Amino acid sequence: MRSQRIVLNLFLVAACFIAVYPFLVMLFGSFKDGGQITANPAGIPTAPTVDNFVDLLTGRTGAIVWRALLNSVIVTVPYTALTVLISSMAGYAFARYDFRGKRVLFGVLIASMLVPIEVNIPTMYAMFAQIDWLNSYQVQIVPGTASVISMFMARQFMEGLPGEVFEAARVDGAGHWRSFWRIGLPMSAPVLGAIAVLTFVAKWSDYLWPRIMTSDPAVQTFMVLLPALGSGDNANIIRIETLLAGAVLIVLPLVLVFLRFQNNLMNGVTGGAVRG
Repeated sequence: MRSQRIVLNLFLVAACFIAVYPFLVMLFGSFKDGGQITANPAGIPTAPTVDNFVDLLTGRTGAIVWRALLNSVIVTVPYTALTVLISSMAGYAFARYDFRGKRVLFGVLIASMLVPIEVNIPTMYAMFAQIDWLNSYQVQIVPGTASVISMFMARQFMEGLPGEVFEAARVDGAGHWRSFWRIGLPMSAPVLGAIAVLTFVAKWSDYLWPRIMTSDPAVQTFMVLLPALGSGDNANIIRIETLLAGAVLIVLPLVLVFLRFQNNLMNGVTGGAVRG
């Protein structure tokens, strides 16, 4: 047993190292100059410098980078809030009410998760072009807020809430909305916190959808803008070490959000799974 445990621990350490190594290369590279990148691309910087971050935020790309970072906030925060609201309302309805076609409708929603988003993009692109939504904030915020996986998580958790509390609220004269707002939402805080974290991370790091739906740098997020700074006509504007600094700026908010709300995330996900 001891030897098996040692082998298992070594395997886990190796797996963790393989997973973390690319991020370490990115982090180390962001603090290197061009010479260190060439001589020691993957090692620890011998003379760390923050010039890459300074160049990215204040150099020739400074204005557009700050604009892209602001766009990321403008897109991600409302998207996350709308997703949490819609998911909680849908989850509450599926969990607490009985209506005709409930199981069929929920089954169709779950089945829709099997369809890759890439299949729908051409049709959705044509649709949003018709209503003049391309190159806008709303095309990056509204679509996708009715997240099926988030609805599923909310529904699984809310099904486990004690029905007696809602019955007592109805006896006291509380309507559907009041019961949802005053009872359902507070009691579902763990799963809603998990949904918010997962949604924030996914939207902040989203590349495919905004890359296809936007071509104007004025509304593009930082995730879309950064690769463009080192390709095409802009290839000579920014160096690889500066791109790595930009990648660190993309990852940093995600790490901070996870570290701050990791307990909410774990409690919400495992709570929904157990209750389901």
